[in-house]
Amino acid sequence: MNSISKFWQTEDTLKQMVVKATGEQLHSFIAKPLDGGFCNAVYLIVANDKEMVLKIAPQEHIKMMSDEYNLLLNEAQMLDSIKQNISIPIPQVLLHDTSCTICESPYLFISKIEGTSLDKIGQSLTDQERAQVKYRVGEITAQINSIQNSQFGRPQLPKTFTSSNGEFMLGVFRMLLDDGLAKDLDIPDISYEELWNLICANKDTFDDCKQPCLVHSDLWDGNIMISNNKLSGIIDFERCFWGDYLMEDDFSGFGDINSDFLKGYGKTSFTKLERRRISLYRLWRRLVMTIETPYRQYNDDDRFHWIIGELKMEIEQLKKLMCQ
Repeated sequence: MNSISKFWQTEDTLKQMVVKATGEQLHSFIAKPLDGGFCNAVYLIVANDKEMVLKIAPQEHIKMMSDEYNLLLNEAQMLDSIKQNISIPIPQVLLHDTSCTICESPYLFISKIEGTSLDKIGQSLTDQERAQVKYRVGEITAQINSIQNSQFGRPQLPKTFTSSNGEFMLGVFRMLLDDGLAKDLDIPDISYEELWNLICANKDTFDDCKQPCLVHSDLWDGNIMISNNKLSGIIDFERCFWGDYLMEDDFSGFGDINSDFLKGYGKTSFTKLERRRISLYRLWRRLVMTIETPYRQYNDDDRFHWIIGELKMEIEQLKKLMCQ
């Protein structure tokens, strides 16, 4: 989906960027804009018959949400860090250029993971094949979460680091709500003060998580690549942070938690506090999708009404869990 934050380039500029990344003169060149994501401009580049992916950060004057600054820096650093710690199929960093000389924004070249994203090809998989994919996603997610840190926080935003998950998550929600207030965004049927009070009432619930781990946080089907009906890799590490593993998409995304994912992850049950944390993180995801609307400036009323409905249901679910 296109949005105001995507900084598309001319073919001539793209060619100069590719020459810098490869160190080769171009004999053939194709640049195909990709439609995934809402923040960075992304291209599939085919240069001298070699494929790579190019991501370009938004221009400096574009107003982003508070946790979206320096996302390309975060992705470059996280990809390198993960490579040093575990062995999973992820892109390799080819060039991260922050000089803003050829292009007026930082950009990142990474290797291309073969295949097609699961959201586009999932219907063609058999039930068994999809189960195997989700099992593998569970295994990979557990490997990512096995990388631990001494503090909670977003690596590209040092001010967010804290020793407790409660303090970190209060900061996450406060920044998010402030982003909504800054755009005068009305959230139907609930005030920002009511939302904040609901979150603050759950600080002890957040603190049930004691150990910060690396969280991908965006492993939905669009970031899972499939080749020959099997998982070939995972992509989009720009939103990685040190937090609670239950913030992973398969735990706190949309719909029921997939049983094959849980088998691969190695988790069979949840405590009452874990279920409440999951509900809080589901609330966070729905608030993000609500509040990002004026920042993206895309015109999709149906999407907004749908996510508001999801938000209301999760608020009610959280309140029920708080009474148990």
